[in-house]
Order: sequence, then structure tokens, then C-alpha cells
Amino acid sequence: MTLRHFITFILGLVAGTAMALALAFSPGEIGGVSNGAWVSNPHIGSPDANPLVRSLVARRGLLALNREEAVYFTATRDSQGHNLTARCTYEVIGEMPPTRWWSLTIYDEDSFLPRNGRNRHAVSQTTARTDTSGQVIIPVGPDEVGAIDTENASLFSLTLRLYHPDPVILDELDTLTFPRIEQISCGGET
Repeated sequence: MTLRHFITFILGLVAGTAMALALAFSPGEIGGVSNGAWVSNPHIGSPDANPLVRSLVARRGLLALNREEAVYFTATRDSQGHNLTARCTYEVIGEMPPTRWWSLTIYDEDSFLPRNGRNRHAVSQTTARTDTSGQVIIPVGPDEVGAIDTENASLFSLTLRLYHPDPVILDELDTLTFPRIEQISCGGET
């Protein structure tokens, strides 16, 4: 091998490694299918997931289950397309897709639960408020009683987990009705 080939090989190896690390540790989403504000990737928890999806799940999707056990949806924006930010208050409102059980959890920019004094990081179908028509109403913000708390969350994401989902969810991720994320008030630009 000549010195020129060796240098080209080393530069290629360094560039490839840097790109792989940048993708695996980027704050970007692992989505593939959008449904309103929600994004999911049908390959999460599936044996046909490509290496990038697998590395992102390993980095950000702690203990992700296979897709027959749970389907994951993430929102980083509200239904109007604005970033989810702790400066604003929101309501997640609407019907949940058909599933045995669901939960909704807040994560900060580093994909961790935000540190707050109230420890209100999630709601589930057993703790969420519903109206007379059966729609869920989940407040998201720092002040309202029972809300998912956004204190110290800065820009954040919401992860909706559908446990033991109805088979229609796996087949029609992009056409089902999902709850909206509506901005109620905001103390700054989004």
C-alpha cells in the first residue's frame, strides 16, 4: 500500500466514524412517519431496522420494546408547527389510538426527564383527565394542577407510548387520529 492510499484510507475512516457518531449522537428525531405533530418510525423494535435506527434507539430509546409490545410516537412541535418550549403552556387533547394502555412522557433536549421539584413527568390512561365524550385533556406546563411539568425543560419533546397496540396502528400509522397539541399561552417566541 502506498503512502497516498494509506492517507486516503485513514481520512475515509476518520470521516466515516465522525459521520456515524454525529448521526448517532445528534438531537434529531428517529421518525419516518408523521401524523400531525407526532412522528414515529415503524422499524423501531423490528428486526428489519437499519443500523442508523438501531444506533439511535440504543442512544436515545432506553429499553425500547418490540413493535408488537409498544409503538413510540414523539412530538417536538405543537400542532401549529411551533417548537415545544417551557415558555409556553399546552393541552394535549383528543382521542388516543386503539391500544391496551398508553402513557405520555416529557423529555428535555438531552432526552432525559427534566429536573423539577414536582416529579410530574408523565400521565397515563389511568391518570389522565377525560371529558364527557371520552377525549383526553392533558395539560402541559408549569402551573396547572395535574399537568406534565415543563419546569427546567427548555425545548422539550413528548413521547406517546402505545402498549399492546391494536394491529391497525402498525398498519396505518399515518392515517389514524391522534391527539392535538394545542398551545394555550406563551411567554416568548417559539
